[in-house]
Amino acid sequence: MTTTKTDIPGVHEYVAAATLPVTDRQARQIAVTRRSFMVAEKTWCIAHEVYCEWCRLGWEETTGIPCPGRHSEHLIGGNGPKVRAKRKQPALGTTAAEIAYRQRTTLGNLYG
Repeated sequence: MTTTKTDIPGVHEYVAAATLPVTDRQARQIAVTRRSFMVAEKTWCIAHEVYCEWCRLGWEETTGIPCPGRHSEHLIGGNGPKVRAKRKQPALGTTAAEIAYRQRTTLGNLYG
């Protein structure tokens, strides 16, 4: 995501989906590394589509309407696709009763 403008709700931030010519060396680097690369100055690229980065609507569809997309997704909680679900039970051996029992038993010396 770019941060060209402030995170003001209702403001569209446009990006372009483009095709850039790359060499074999650049293609290998892009596939192996972070998928970011630099191109030479004044390199022509073909823009396929222009859309809002937040709401993913095309430029034609967004004229005259405020952006309905979320502008501060990093502050929103929840169980999205990349967020691990909360634990239903505490991890084994971490409750106070289990720790006290372990300390009272003869095997407690093994745990420190």
